[in-house]
Amino acid sequence: MRRREIMRPRPSASNKTSVPTLLRGFLVLLLGFSIFTVWGMSFILHSSTQNHPFSHSAVQTPPQTFTEPVKIAHVISLITCHRADRVQGFRDALVILRHSIHQNSVHHPPANSRYSYQMYALVHAEGGCDAQLPLLRRLGYIPLVYDTPVDIQSVNNEWYRQHVEGENCCGSKEFIKLYAYTLTEYPIVVHWDLDVAVLKPMDDLYDAMLYDRNSERGRTARQKLHLQRPQYQTLPDRIDAFFTRDITSSAPWEAVQAVQGGFVVARPSMEHFEMYRQFILEANYTKGRGPTSGWGGMGYGGFQGAMAYQGVLAYFYDQIYPGHAVELDVCRWNQVVADVIWRGPDHMEHHGQCRQFPPAGVLPENNTAEKGLCQDCRILPVDETYTVHYTACKKPWECLLPTPRNPRDKRHVYRLKELTNITTCGLLFRQYFNYRQEVEQLLAAHGHKQKHYEGSFHPEYFMGYCKRAGGYDPMLSIPEDFDLKMIYGF
Repeated sequence: MRRREIMRPRPSASNKTSVPTLLRGFLVLLLGFSIFTVWGMSFILHSSTQNHPFSHSAVQTPPQTFTEPVKIAHVISLITCHRADRVQGFRDALVILRHSIHQNSVHHPPANSRYSYQMYALVHAEGGCDAQLPLLRRLGYIPLVYDTPVDIQSVNNEWYRQHVEGENCCGSKEFIKLYAYTLTEYPIVVHWDLDVAVLKPMDDLYDAMLYDRNSERGRTARQKLHLQRPQYQTLPDRIDAFFTRDITSSAPWEAVQAVQGGFVVARPSMEHFEMYRQFILEANYTKGRGPTSGWGGMGYGGFQGAMAYQGVLAYFYDQIYPGHAVELDVCRWNQVVADVIWRGPDHMEHHGQCRQFPPAGVLPENNTAEKGLCQDCRILPVDETYTVHYTACKKPWECLLPTPRNPRDKRHVYRLKELTNITTCGLLFRQYFNYRQEVEQLLAAHGHKQKHYEGSFHPEYFMGYCKRAGGYDPMLSIPEDFDLKMIYGF
C-alpha cells in the first residue's frame, strides 16, 4: 500500500441534462449492450493470444495526438537513507541528475528537445528517509512514500522467502521501483539509479514509443535508434519499454542476461504493475544458476539481482510480456564503461568471446567483437554517449579513478586490468562535474554564495571538486528557504 505525498483532486460533479425517462432508459440499455459487446470481444481476443499464466499480448494503438510539450516522469527510488547523511554526494547527485535531464529537455533550447519532465522519488516507508522529504521537494522531486508492494511472507515459495532479503542491496524492498508503472498520468516513465547522468536528448526513444511506426515522426525515430545487435532485433509494432542488459555480469554460455536496473524506460500500466505483483507472489523460482534456475525455471537465476528487480524485469519482458520491449546499445545507453569480452579465469574455451550469449544460428567461436557481435564500450567516444551510469567507473563523488585492484586470486589480475578504461571514465567524470558547475553558476546568479574549488586530485577530470583521493568537496548547503523552482521555474 502506498502513502502519497500529493493528493489528486476528485472529479467534480456536473449538472445533468434532463432526459425523458423512456429515452434515458433506452440509452442506458444501448450503452450497456455496447460495453458488453466490446468487453466480450476483448476477452475473446485476449484469451486466444494468452500463452503464459500472467501474460498479456494484446497490442493497442497509442493515441497519435499529444499536447506539447509532452511531460515525461523521471523517477528515482530511495530505499534506505540510513547512510544518506554520511554519503557526501547524495544531495549533489539528486541535483545533478535533475539538471542533466533539464539540460536535455524542451526547457533548454540548445538541446532541441520537444519533451518536458517531472521528477519523482519513490521512498520506502521503512527506509528512514522521512528527514529527506523536505529536501526532495525543494530540489523539484515529488516524493511518494510506499511500503514494499509484495508481502514477502505471503510468497508461495519457502526457499525464496528465506533468501530474497539477501539479494543485491535491498532485497524485496527494491520492488518499490515497480511503482513507477503506476504513474499512469504520464505517457512514459524513466526509472534511474542516482549515479547516472543524461548527456543527450532522449527524444528518439519517446517518439518511437508514442508515435505510430508508419507515421513520419515514428518512422524517423525508429530509424535513429541505437540497438544492441541491430541485425538480430526486429522492432515491435508497439514499443512499451527500452532497457539495456547487464552484459558485463554475463557469461557467453548463459542464454539469459539480467536487465541492467539503472535505466528503464517504460509505458506506465496498472495492469503491468499487477502482473509483476502476481508472479512475484507466486514465486515460481528455482534456486541456483543455470538454464533451469530462477524465475519459471528458465535460467533467470543466480546472477546479480536475479531474485529482485533486475531478475523480474528480464523475466517480465522476455517471458510474461514478450515482443514489446527493445534492447538498446549497451555502449551508448546506460554506458557503464565496462569490458564486454570474456577473459576468464574460468571457461577459457570462451576466452575472447562476447559475454552476451550468441544469437540463434551463430556459433560460439563466431560470437566475437571481430564478427560485429559486440563492441568495446570502454573506448566509445563520449560524444556518442546518451546516458552514463557510474558503476565500473566508480561514483563521481568517491573521487577515485578505477585503477585495477590487486586480487587475492592472481588469476583475476588480467581480467581486472581490462575491466574498464580510466581515460573514458575520466572524461565522463568531467561531464558530471560540468553539470555541477552549471548548477552552481545558476545558484550564484540567484544570490546563492559561490565557492571557489581548487582540489588537486586529477583536476582535468574532477575540475577541482576533489581535494584528494576520496576527498569530495560537496556543494554548499542550499538554504531551507531556497527552492530550485527559483532556477528552473517548476
